[in-house]
Amino acid sequence: MTHATLYNMFVESGFGQYLENIGGMLYQIILALAKMIPSLFPVLLLLLISASQCSATSQHKQPDLIEKSCSIIAGYEDCVRILRSDRRAIKATNVKELAYIILDLCIANATVTLGEVPKLREKYKKDGKIEKALRRCAVEYKRATKVYFRKAVEQLGKKSYLEAQNLAHIGGALGTSCEQEFYFQAPEFSPLWPRNHDLAVLGTVAEGIVSLLRLKKS
Repeated sequence: MTHATLYNMFVESGFGQYLENIGGMLYQIILALAKMIPSLFPVLLLLLISASQCSATSQHKQPDLIEKSCSIIAGYEDCVRILRSDRRAIKATNVKELAYIILDLCIANATVTLGEVPKLREKYKKDGKIEKALRRCAVEYKRATKVYFRKAVEQLGKKSYLEAQNLAHIGGALGTSCEQEFYFQAPEFSPLWPRNHDLAVLGTVAEGIVSLLRLKKS
């Protein structure tokens, strides 16, 4: 098969049309060169395919709302991981929607943990130090759920973004506060460590996302 025949088959194929859609002007230039010098067509075709793949990859990797938002706050990887785990966040069209979603995740996390505390208190009722730490953590998680995160949502609706940011910060910090209870009471073991860590991370992400609304407002 001659280079000229190969060239004609390529131009007539659907693959050629696909590369034209991606390659644009580069496609036209390479075909013009191949038409003038058919023997160069195989090399030029490889060049076009390579350039088109790079273009397609570049387009595919354009940052979306989640990546753009998370890239300018603390904890980028945690932020992306948490928001991508929620379908609502993937479909969000603006930062305020993301803020409501992350605060809702904070409330859900704290609520589930609060429900686990009575079970843990029963499990460790013979260990006075752990049971005491759990009692104090119950108070912290009630404040996180019913006071700080819920009030943050309210302030978000009022466009009081600084207040919402501060409330999210305090709510997340209560996870760390709970963990410190075990450090003081029972430093060798904390049955709530994973959940305390998760709440602290969620609070940090929530604080960061809400702070973006302040930047847009200014």
